[in-house]
Amino acid sequence: GSTATPGEHGSLYSAGVTNHNLGGTFPATPGAFQVTTAGSYDVAILKYDSAGANLLYATYLGGSNGESPHSLIMDQDKNLWILGTTSSDNFPTTTGAIDNSYNGGVGLFNVISYETGSDIFVAKLSADGSNLLASTYIGGSANDGLNPINSPLVRNYGDELRGDIIVDTNGDVYISTVTASADFPGVNSFSTTYRGGVTDAVIMHLNASLTQILWSAFLGGAGADA
Repeated sequence: GSTATPGEHGSLYSAGVTNHNLGGTFPATPGAFQVTTAGSYDVAILKYDSAGANLLYATYLGGSNGESPHSLIMDQDKNLWILGTTSSDNFPTTTGAIDNSYNGGVGLFNVISYETGSDIFVAKLSADGSNLLASTYIGGSANDGLNPINSPLVRNYGDELRGDIIVDTNGDVYISTVTASADFPGVNSFSTTYRGGVTDAVIMHLNASLTQILWSAFLGGAGADA
C-alpha cells in the first residue's frame, strides 16, 4: 500500500504495488481498464464503497517493468488521477499526450526494482475504472520521480517515492515531484533550468487532457532537493 484518497459519496480509493512473482492473486474486477499483470511490479488501484463492504473496482496499471503510485486525487468529474513512477517503455499512454515515449535513466532498486531507470507518469482513470482517459510520461534522460536511496533527504521508509498531485476547478493538474535530469522539461516559469546537486524538486502545471505542460519549474540549489 502506498497512497489513498476520498472518492464520491464516502467511497475510498487506495493504491499500491502488486507482484505476481511473489504469489497470491490481485482481485482485478471484470471490465476494469487492465485486468492482467503486465510485468514485475504493477500499480494496483482499488475503489471501495463507503462502508468498506464492497470492492467497486480493482485494476492494474503498468507495463513490463516496475511501477509505483505516489499520490491520488479525485477531480470534480469523479475521475481518479494518479501520479507515480515507471520503468516501463510500454506503460499505457494516450494519443496526443505530452510524451508517449519512455525517456529512461539508470537501473536501480528504490523500494522496488526500476530495471531501466525511471520516468514520472500522470494518468486519469474514469470513475468506474474502465477507461484510461489520459496518461503521459514526463521525464529526462536521468531518473525522474525518485529520491536516490542514499540521498540525505531519505530518512524514513518510502521517502524514496514521494510526490503529490492535486486538481483545480478547471480540471487542470498540479504535481510536485523530483528529478535528477538536467534535461527535464522546465518551461514558462521563473526557473526553467536544472539548479544542480543530485536532485532538484519540480513543480508542474498540466492541462486536463495531459496534452500540454502549461508551466514547469525547478526548485533547488547545489545540494539534494525534493
